[in-house]
Amino acid sequence: MSWRIKLSNWLSNGILDKYQRKIELAKTKLNQTESELESLKIQLQQSQLEQKQTLAQLQINQGFQIELAEKQIQLQQIKAQLHQCQSQLQQKQEQLENSQTQLQQTQTKLVNSQDWLQQIQTPIKILEVKRLPQKDFEALWGFGIGSPVPQSQAIAGSILFKGWVLGKKSPAKKVRITYQGQMLIETPVEQSRPTITEYYPDIPAAANSGFETPFSITAMGSEAELELQAVLEDASVIPISIISLKR
Repeated sequence: MSWRIKLSNWLSNGILDKYQRKIELAKTKLNQTESELESLKIQLQQSQLEQKQTLAQLQINQGFQIELAEKQIQLQQIKAQLHQCQSQLQQKQEQLENSQTQLQQTQTKLVNSQDWLQQIQTPIKILEVKRLPQKDFEALWGFGIGSPVPQSQAIAGSILFKGWVLGKKSPAKKVRITYQGQMLIETPVEQSRPTITEYYPDIPAAANSGFETPFSITAMGSEAELELQAVLEDASVIPISIISLKR
């Protein structure tokens, strides 16, 4: 310290020295402040850099989110297509099953047709035409079977049933053909029979006492017995004949 400064400090009772120390302290604080400011600048730059990196990462994440949303949409579309394919596959399977069922039905019909053809090609022999005894003599005046006749043969699987029946206590309305207790066919009694009128001239119903009907028996076995029944107007059922058949 120069003598002038010392002299000034002595004359000012040390005030100058105090100011000098304050100036030094202020310089020190200024240097610290400048250092802190520089540090803050560096931190600010780092923060800005981190912010830029964060923004860049955010943009990348947003891109990933957009891509993810697109992938989800594509996945939904694929699922919809898969569901549609499954529905189409199920429809095709149902169509295939229907086709297989139709094929089986067609094959069954073909087999049945072949069986039917074989049956109608096989002649049917009439073994016996048996008149059944009448238990109620007041039921019928009489009856007769003109066709089929014993030892004859039927062709094409069809037999002509022809005859007459004349009711006594009640008019005969129908003739029923049964097999094993089941009705096969009924035919009306209405055919003209002039010959029967000659035998029963006093009975008006004799003029139209005839019946006639063809009947196919292809569905029966190799041997069968058919029963003919007269059905009267009062619902009485009178068995009149048993016809024995053989293929």
